[in-house]
Amino acid sequence: MPAGTVSASVIVPSHRGAHRLPALLRALSVQDTTEPWEVLVVLDRVHDESPAVIDAFRDRLPLRALHSPAPHGVVAALNVGYDQARGRVLIRCDDDLTPAPDMVRRHVAHHRGRDDVGVSCAMRDVPSATAYWDTYGREAAARRTAQWYDREPDRRWVDWSAHNSVTRTAWSRLDHGFDPRFVYGQDSELGFRLARSGVRIVVDPALEIEHRGAPLSAANRVPRAYVAGASRSLFQRVHGEAHEVTVPLRRGLRTRAWDAGTALTAAALTEWRHYELLGRGAESASRRLPPNVGRRVVAFCVESAGRAGRRHGSTDLSTYRPQKSRELQRERPATG
Repeated sequence: MPAGTVSASVIVPSHRGAHRLPALLRALSVQDTTEPWEVLVVLDRVHDESPAVIDAFRDRLPLRALHSPAPHGVVAALNVGYDQARGRVLIRCDDDLTPAPDMVRRHVAHHRGRDDVGVSCAMRDVPSATAYWDTYGREAAARRTAQWYDREPDRRWVDWSAHNSVTRTAWSRLDHGFDPRFVYGQDSELGFRLARSGVRIVVDPALEIEHRGAPLSAANRVPRAYVAGASRSLFQRVHGEAHEVTVPLRRGLRTRAWDAGTALTAAALTEWRHYELLGRGAESASRRLPPNVGRRVVAFCVESAGRAGRRHGSTDLSTYRPQKSRELQRERPATG
């Protein structure tokens, strides 16, 4: 069946996702669209029961699965998925998301009769029963969700992430798909190129989606911030401009002290492994300190790690792939 013969393709990259896929596939099985569509799951090597999970849903979904015999990472899985999808509308949906029943229908409606729109969807983190969530994660998640709606229209590509859609025509205008250099931050890098190609990115609040793969600890979040900083350095090298708009220097005494402290920490602790250790320390502290103090400790470590990654991190992001914690591997493939 050639490309464009169904209305939409939902593209799902997955690695060791047997425990995540059932919730997603159940949600997809009750979609209310009446147009022909498909789900394409791209398995980045099989280490678990993912094929059996997929087989259990074949009678409820227009489902296809592609298997990679070796682990090539989320970028390769996404490029295969987009290339092999048959739909006119290409919907990205990671395996740790839970869409509402009208998800496919709403995406298709946004693209009806036009190829110049990209739909970016805010994610809403599911609360976790962890010290990290209580001290830092809850507020960080709320800020992150708010960013989708607060971002200036010409900067919405920054939030291009785990759930979005474009038409195949818009996708084909890019000179290449996801850039394999961006092991981390590949999504917003692609969003930048889509915007540059003339795609107008919109955010639909009705498509806000539940996210089950948020960080569960400071031990994970802090070194991840370092890699995010390194990714932004690579972005600037490749595209010649900053990934984020520079924030004016804050003037209050406390905020100036905070800026100075995180800058000094980033100058002293320059390597990724330093922030692995710092993250573990912050996680331990967050369990023992009052919540408001623990929140500041984690925030300080995250900001310091991001600064250090931008200044000192390797722009060969594959350097960090073998060192990811088990928790990050379990949550989801690395994305921006």
